[in-house]
Amino acid sequence: MEKINQVQQKNSPVSSTYKTLSDRVLPNAPELECAVLGALLLESNAIHRIDLNEDDFYNQSNRTIFIAIESLTRRQRPVDILTVLDELKSTNTLEQAGGTPRFIEISDSIASAAHIEYHAAILKQKAIARKLIVQSNNVMEMAFDESQDVQDVIEYLERSFTEIRSGGAASEYQDMKSAIKRTIEYLTTIQGKKEQGEAVTIPTGLKALDDRLNGGWSAPDLIILGGRPSMGKTQFALHFAKAASEAEKHCLFISIEMTTEQLIMRMLTEDERLNLYDMKTGQLGRDEWICIDQNIREIENNKLFIADSYHIRYLNSIKSLARKLHRTDQLDLLIIDYLQLIKTNQSFGTRDLEIGYITGELKSLAKELNTPVILLAQLSRPPKGTKIQVPVLSDLRESGNIEQDADKVIFPHRPSYYDPAATESNGRSWKNRGVLIIGKDREGVKDEKVYFQTDDRFKKIWDENYMPQEKTETPPF
Repeated sequence: MEKINQVQQKNSPVSSTYKTLSDRVLPNAPELECAVLGALLLESNAIHRIDLNEDDFYNQSNRTIFIAIESLTRRQRPVDILTVLDELKSTNTLEQAGGTPRFIEISDSIASAAHIEYHAAILKQKAIARKLIVQSNNVMEMAFDESQDVQDVIEYLERSFTEIRSGGAASEYQDMKSAIKRTIEYLTTIQGKKEQGEAVTIPTGLKALDDRLNGGWSAPDLIILGGRPSMGKTQFALHFAKAASEAEKHCLFISIEMTTEQLIMRMLTEDERLNLYDMKTGQLGRDEWICIDQNIREIENNKLFIADSYHIRYLNSIKSLARKLHRTDQLDLLIIDYLQLIKTNQSFGTRDLEIGYITGELKSLAKELNTPVILLAQLSRPPKGTKIQVPVLSDLRESGNIEQDADKVIFPHRPSYYDPAATESNGRSWKNRGVLIIGKDREGVKDEKVYFQTDDRFKKIWDENYMPQEKTETPPF
């Protein structure tokens, strides 16, 4: 990875965009650059009608003038020939902009800002083409270098092209006005979605949990769903996936432990008329097949993708698939079952370091794709002789790194699994009941509890004070 970073710095778009590759000039449109700058000097508010940044200008002189215009705009100063000329002089960049004669020539090059949007769109296309050429050249250099790990090269390729598609890598920093502007735009977008009846967050399928999480799952959170064996991690993950897909959200379910067939059978056996034993032993009768057909009709159009191949256990494969779906706008939620089964192509001194690397990379992926990631994690077993032990953050295996990277940590806990006669302090039985303990929440209160109920087989999950309607009607086959 160190060598890749060196190549990336050497051939980064910032430094290479304005050079030639193999003696070929990179795509550019100098006349349109002048036309856009002339329009900006002619009409002060025209900059708000276009989506350009300094890297979209191929010519260094033109880029310098645009930087001056942007600086005045951020400071809410008027933009015209005199103010921009004064800005260039005060920043000692007038000569870099080509001097006073060229600046005056640009300002006189256009009589109207009517076509600035069209001209700016062409400049954006040219800039994207330059970045594609530069990054493709970088990838070729890395691929020819036999000391490079090919998986690292693929990772670089996917990340760089994802950045290009999303408008380029984010700036290293932003001033307060720019940061506030982005925040207001974000809040306005959320408000607009709400007013149009669109889901702002992704529902969990449990109303009480939605309330605790400010409406549901939010990007770009990394959520750890941690539990001991038989606490229902996978069942909850399927519940969350189904709730998201029913809300018209695209969900990718990475299953390292179970096959697609096993997961679908779990979903089907939410219907109490179906029995997993009969399914796996080939003892389904006519009524059961009718029931399966009914349930399949209900879930077959859900926006749920399941990945269970052998290679999906590798971190790079997970990231590659997530990026692929994101590029086609088919990823709103990523669920991974589970953390301790994920492998990497790198060597680490300890498993703790590898786990830390994995959780850090998945948090970065959540930010890169602006998508919530639910990561299942195994908890350490309680000491021998312990009947019931409420899970805490320190129970997470290799917990230091997991806790540090996670935005939220949720523990499913079912006391009746350890002791069928277990009761709460008020004497209420834990039979067919459990609790989700929010062990960490960056945006909320930790140690909040959400109580849930289940059926006798722990195939259905619902809010404690809500009873799901049973299916009794048997449709024709």
